[in-house]
Parts: sequence; C-alpha cells; structure tokens
Amino acid sequence: MRAILELCIEMDSLAEKTYEAMARTCTIPELSRTFTILASEEGAHVGWWEDLVDAWERGLLPDVVSDTEELTRRLTALRDELQAAIASGVDGMSADQMLGLAARIEFYMIDPVFGELIDLTEPGGAEQRHAQYSAHIKRVIAAVEHYYQRGSLASFLAGMLQRAWRDNMTLAAYATRDALTGLYNRRALDAHLRQWAAWSARYGHPLTVLLADVDFLKGLNDDYGHGFGDEALKAVGQALQSATRASDFVARYGGDEFAVIAPETGPEDYEQLTDRILHAVRAIDLVTSTGAHVPVSVSVGGTVACDPPGSLPRSADRLLASADQSLYLAKQSGRARAAEAVILGAV
Repeated sequence: MRAILELCIEMDSLAEKTYEAMARTCTIPELSRTFTILASEEGAHVGWWEDLVDAWERGLLPDVVSDTEELTRRLTALRDELQAAIASGVDGMSADQMLGLAARIEFYMIDPVFGELIDLTEPGGAEQRHAQYSAHIKRVIAAVEHYYQRGSLASFLAGMLQRAWRDNMTLAAYATRDALTGLYNRRALDAHLRQWAAWSARYGHPLTVLLADVDFLKGLNDDYGHGFGDEALKAVGQALQSATRASDFVARYGGDEFAVIAPETGPEDYEQLTDRILHAVRAIDLVTSTGAHVPVSVSVGGTVACDPPGSLPRSADRLLASADQSLYLAKQSGRARAAEAVILGAV
C-alpha cells in the first residue's frame, strides 16, 4: 500500500514542479498566475497522499487494494508516461506549448484509479477531494480555451480532457458505488470499516456500526412489481443519508440491507441515531401507479465498539456480525424498530 501511495506522491510532485517551471518562464502574466495556482493545487494533492502515508504508518489505513501488484504496475506505467512527457523541460516553450503540455499532464492524472483510491481511503472526505480536483481540471481547460482559438486542435483536446475526466469519474464510481441507490457498495464498506476500526482502536474513540433491513421488501416486489421495490430501496437510501451526519458512511450492504458507519458515536448516542433513521424512513411517501400510498419501514440493529486506546482493531467481520445479531433481535421483536446495540469492550 505504501508503494502505491508513494507513486501517487511522485506523480503529483512531478506535475507540481512542471507547473512551477511554467509559472517562472511564461511571459504572459495572467497565464503565469494560472500556472502558479495549478502548482499550488498539485502541492495540495501531494499533501493528500502524504497524509495517507502517515495514516498507513500509524496503522490507521489498512491495505484497501486487493491486487497491489497489478495496481503498482499500472501506476508505474502512468508515472513513466508522465516523466516522458515532461522530460525535455519547459525552457524555450511557447505559451501554446506549455498549455499543450498541461493538457497532457492532466490526461495522465485523471486515470480512474486515482478516484477509486480516494473513495477507498478517504472516509468522509472523498466528495470534497473530487470537487477540488474537478476545479483543478476546469482551470486547465479554461486556460486552454482562453488562449487558443475556438475550433483549434488544442481547444478540441481541452473538450476531450473534460469529457475524459467526467467519464473516468463515472468509471471510478462504478468500482465503489451501488448502481441503484448511488450509495457506497460492499467493497467500499469493507475498506472504510477496516480503516475506521483501526482509528477507533488506536485512539479509544467509540465506533458504531448499524445494519438496516427493509421490512417485507419481497412483499412490495410481489404486490407492486420490482420497479416499485427498487424505488423503495432508493428512497430508504436517501432517508438514511438525511438521518446521518456528513461524516457518517452509508452503504448498500446487499439486497434489502443497508449499513451505516458512525464514528465518534457511543452507546449514549445510539438510540438517537436509530430514532432518526426510523423516523426518516417512516416519512417516506411511496405512491403506486393507482395512487395508493404504501408505508415503508426498516428494522435496525447495531454494535458499538468501546475499546481503550491502543487496542487491537476489531475485524470488519466481527463488527458486522455483532450488528447482524442485533438486527435479528429487531426482526424477531416485530420489525419496524431498532434493537439494543451489542456493546464490544468496556463502556
């Protein structure tokens, strides 16, 4: 994992130094300022990866990539292509040539692998990271479009860069997002849960994991069709997001089950969290094609890890199994309710 993050640092560092050189040598003041901003943004990207290396060294970031050897080869190939693109330096380049090089740099840096890594390693921060990099790409595109004539090859390449960025973000999302609900998927859940479990154990902060099961989804499918059942799943996903904090992690666990990771949420906060979820789901207003209003409810179970600082991290399997044990009790008690949490460790 460290080798993968170091390759990301190396590539963004190369981009940062190249933009700094462009800013020094460009004779157009406004464009020079743009290159300075781009260099600063690349420096911030380097900081992202360095923070993750630090987290990995402190045991807060697990190995979230299943095939590290293949990903290392892929990133190494991208790094080599980037090095080849900037090997001759920027001395003597015209502004047009610099902008062409900037577009080439960003083509290498928008590979879906980077978006996927951010999604898997940045609980609670991925959306902000994607937005910041999107602004970075748009800055390059705006500069190309401003200094090249409309309809030129460079202008065309700027449009292709924008389209490639959008398409690559979509590809990255497929790897970590559930296609139906737009929530994170099981793969992302496993990666983030391992990371939060490591954080919780290292610092002794509570960690709550919830499982929510849509009650009688099969009946909805049988009575109103699978399309209606899909609408119910999407509505429940939206309700879970509305009932949780921005720092919480919501995923579709599979089928009719959802999962929530709530950092800094202890036993004393558990009931409030589950009450918000139950209330948000009850407020869903699903209407059939005949105008009938169909109620939706969920059963909720959870576990809270309350371990002292420096403990060994709870495994993702243990946390999910404990939450599932609580969920079973909620179902057995009549559904449409939350069962008491399974407490792991001393309160």
